[in-house]
Amino acid sequence: MGFFNRQEAKWKARMAMRGAYPHPMLVTLVYMLLSVGVTALVMRFVTNPFDLAYQYMWEGRYEISDIYRYVFTAERTSLFTVVQLLIGLYGMVVGFGYTSYCLRLARGEQPGYRNLLDGFAVAGRVLAAGILMNIFANLWAALGLIPYVILMVISIMTDALVLLPVAFLFLILAIILATVAGLRYRLTYYFLLDNPEMGAMEAIRHSKAAMKGWKGSAFLLELSFVGWMLLVPFTFGILALWLHPYIGASDANFYDHVVHGAFGPQTDGTNPGQPGVYHSNYDGGPQDPGAPF
Repeated sequence: MGFFNRQEAKWKARMAMRGAYPHPMLVTLVYMLLSVGVTALVMRFVTNPFDLAYQYMWEGRYEISDIYRYVFTAERTSLFTVVQLLIGLYGMVVGFGYTSYCLRLARGEQPGYRNLLDGFAVAGRVLAAGILMNIFANLWAALGLIPYVILMVISIMTDALVLLPVAFLFLILAIILATVAGLRYRLTYYFLLDNPEMGAMEAIRHSKAAMKGWKGSAFLLELSFVGWMLLVPFTFGILALWLHPYIGASDANFYDHVVHGAFGPQTDGTNPGQPGVYHSNYDGGPQDPGAPF
């Protein structure tokens, strides 16, 4: 297993951003308009029953039973649920497009706005992969959440405060399990991008195989951006336009290092100025990223 140079991966990501046209900040702005902007626009026409109920409860002028009866109507709740589901699915597809952009950015392929729509051409596989990853991650988290909920209910019903620290430990366990699961599946979309014939479940299996031994490196890479993230509110969100492609290109470099053994554009080794032939950092090899299991 090779050594992942986090600083080099981030430096190459910054260099890729400097030479890109259109500027990654502009592409990220369009991506945010397509994701956050569209979501905000749609929700202006759909009432959130939970927000509405909270508002009425805060005012204190109505009984809780009346709020429940008049706010959580079948029509309002159904519409809100369906819209939220569609927004979530739409977000997966658009997010895949941004992942495609960042991977091509890191490889020096001069991507553009059109790559933000790459997910719509393979929406079926993207949605299948996204839904499966969410299901698997939630199942892992449930191993901690279910005991947490049970202990909390018992503690409240019996006034057994001694159970609260134990319940809190299970909550921490749930967070850890969900984080580890996310790290296992984090390369799934990249495998779909590099292998158009690959199915969703196969890409997930390859991601799990590829991430064996690399979860710590991936976690430290994400952790290294926390300082920048804390500065975003002080720039009124403008810094996020630079930070998003920086993180995305760094993550793409992580994928190329783990799966292909080198950063940058893939070559056949004939160009002396390029990294040369890739040597995979795990058993699957550069053309066979892990065996199904």
